[in-house]
Amino acid sequence: MSDRDPDGRAEHDPTPPPPPDAGPGASTASAAAGASGGPAGGPPPAGDPGAPLIDQLSGAVVSTARGVRGRWIFVGWTADRLPAAATALEQLSDGARQALTAGRGARLEPRKVPFATVIPVTYVMTGSAIDFADTPGRRAEDQVGYTVLDARGQRREIALGELAALGSIVSAREPWQAVQPGTNLGLAVDTVPLYTLFTTLPGIRADTGLAVLFDPTIAGSTNSPAFRSFVRHTVGRLLVLDESQPAASRKGYLDVAGRRAGKPPTGGFLQTLVWMRKMGLMDFDDPWLQQMRATGRRNQGRFIRLMRALGMVEVSDELLDELSDPRPHYDVDPLELDQMIDMAGEMYEVARRHLGG
Repeated sequence: MSDRDPDGRAEHDPTPPPPPDAGPGASTASAAAGASGGPAGGPPPAGDPGAPLIDQLSGAVVSTARGVRGRWIFVGWTADRLPAAATALEQLSDGARQALTAGRGARLEPRKVPFATVIPVTYVMTGSAIDFADTPGRRAEDQVGYTVLDARGQRREIALGELAALGSIVSAREPWQAVQPGTNLGLAVDTVPLYTLFTTLPGIRADTGLAVLFDPTIAGSTNSPAFRSFVRHTVGRLLVLDESQPAASRKGYLDVAGRRAGKPPTGGFLQTLVWMRKMGLMDFDDPWLQQMRATGRRNQGRFIRLMRALGMVEVSDELLDELSDPRPHYDVDPLELDQMIDMAGEMYEVARRHLGG
């Protein structure tokens, strides 16, 4: 990764933060949404009797924003399973406070975010990727759409730029280690990883972030399946978008997919090579097989280009470009979550270079 965070801000201050109850005065992170028209709808501020109480903690992070550096921000769910954010201990249930105390007792470095407040939402599903056309003087950043549940329980549609989406996935690699109540049985008990994504959202203040929560499939279990689904579909949408472009216009996502999730093509001579390797008759690696396929496609492209020059065939420039620069075979589904996050990190760097960020 670069010396800047994936969201484009300067690297975080490594100074250890003060404890949660020593931070500045609280206001709900969600309250900023009401002022800015964000997706959360603007619940009451912290300290208000009507403010939501976080019943289950999904994470506790420390702000590095100017003016509130060291402020703790808590995210999680209310008793009604609605996403909530807070900056005051009074907005945590007894169980959430116990989980916070246990988590801080591990003496792990807290995660830092460059936001003074955050808008909490729960991920529901991934929508379409939006392909913005480049202009003569500037390359456009594409977006991925998502359906989320806001703090009032309403479904809303949001769109994240590809840099924000990919970068926030990488930053979410280290999950909050949740300690479930009622596990004090004198036995060794593993913590439960809970992933939360923090990112920027177009149209709101720069010091206000978006906190995307992922519901566990079963109460008390990890939310990694939902987070993996988010990562899988985000990466998949961007790969399909890149694959739909002419070879000369692609960002390079397909090259990342070929390296990280490549698989040898099937059929004909190449399939025979795969079979011979499985039988132990030959020894070669998949990149070599990919290169064999690419060489064959390029030779085919040169032959067809010659035939077109002689007036023997009519072939479009797009097809010739595709034959000269063939798309790799890839399959991201078998990848483990860590491998997908690594892949998202490579795609982020590719996008950053392509967009000149």
